[in-house]
Amino acid sequence: MDIKRKQQLLSVVGMAVIGVAAWLAFLLLRSVWREFVALNPSLAVGLLTAATTVLVATLTVVLGRYFERKKEVESHFREKKTEIYDPFLKEFFKLFHNPEKGGAGDHMAAFLREWQRQMILWGGTDVLVAFMKWRTNPSKGVPDAQSMLLTDEFFRAVRRDLGPSNSGLERGAFIRMILRHPDVFFVLANANPNVTLAELAAKEKELGLDG
Repeated sequence: MDIKRKQQLLSVVGMAVIGVAAWLAFLLLRSVWREFVALNPSLAVGLLTAATTVLVATLTVVLGRYFERKKEVESHFREKKTEIYDPFLKEFFKLFHNPEKGGAGDHMAAFLREWQRQMILWGGTDVLVAFMKWRTNPSKGVPDAQSMLLTDEFFRAVRRDLGPSNSGLERGAFIRMILRHPDVFFVLANANPNVTLAELAAKEKELGLDG
């Protein structure tokens, strides 16, 4: 039996034990309560009312503090994640929109080495998965439609991790923020899912859109 199955089995057994214990406790309290009510119904009602008031007040305070603490932790993590994701986006757009700048690729590679270290500590699971798919994309040496779609998925994961919803944003929406002529890209990508950005540039030139 592998570790994952053992963990699942232990979780099921643990829940079963907790359920049985809770049920036995319920039966015991019910029995005690019935005996108590039989002795003095008026006193039992008064105690029940007082106990309920105390319980509700206690739960209100405990739950209030719990959710307050939870919000503080989420806010702290969101700030740390923003500090990580924002520099990446700056470097990405700097590289993408200034490809002719000498040494830009080497600078990006050096930046990613340090950035990945911070991602291991603070990055959300969905963001890490999307980033690894983007980073290990077989066509990364020759950027194509698939690499652009993986970039779009990565950006979506970043937004989800920080809180904003992607509802209403069609697949490939962020490509429109990267490419100068996204409509041409989508036409070519629909005809050939593996169209490269070099082929896109050639088509833009052919259409007189490269200026």
